[in-house]
Amino acid sequence: MNDKKVLHIITAISMAGWSLLFRKKGDTKDWFLIYFIKSLISTLIDIPVVKRKYVRYPIRYFPKVFQSNIVFLYIIFPLLCVSYNQFTYKMKPLKTLFSVLLFSIPMTLIEGVLEKKTRLVKYNKGWNALFTFLTLTGTFWIVRLCIGVIRLLDQKLNSNSATPGEKEQGA
Repeated sequence: MNDKKVLHIITAISMAGWSLLFRKKGDTKDWFLIYFIKSLISTLIDIPVVKRKYVRYPIRYFPKVFQSNIVFLYIIFPLLCVSYNQFTYKMKPLKTLFSVLLFSIPMTLIEGVLEKKTRLVKYNKGWNALFTFLTLTGTFWIVRLCIGVIRLLDQKLNSNSATPGEKEQGA
């Protein structure tokens, strides 16, 4: 199978994954927020990594416009981050730290296979699967922390904006 076909298959599977954003578990606005935070963080990390040629994406969509693989950067990684946050939604913080491995290890292994068997991703200048693993794990944790802080702030703002009668009833 040629690399373009592999990219098309990955894209189709990823697009089907958008249904994860609408799962009932939790708050849909949180899932969209997580999706966009992960996209932003991934972009901020990916731009210098690609510019310095640590990672290249020889086969990609819109090669004249994007140096990165937009399927990985804007569909796969954010969707998996949403899945991680949905999976860990009610977990205690320590458990979420270890649960990330269920997402970052398979992603790292798949990217490693793609790096060896296709031209979809190529590592250079000492970049390897360990850097990919650490980057994925770190960004999952950062996004989980960001959404946790946003939820906490939202709770505080909502409790402070309650009227005096509502505060007395809640007590």
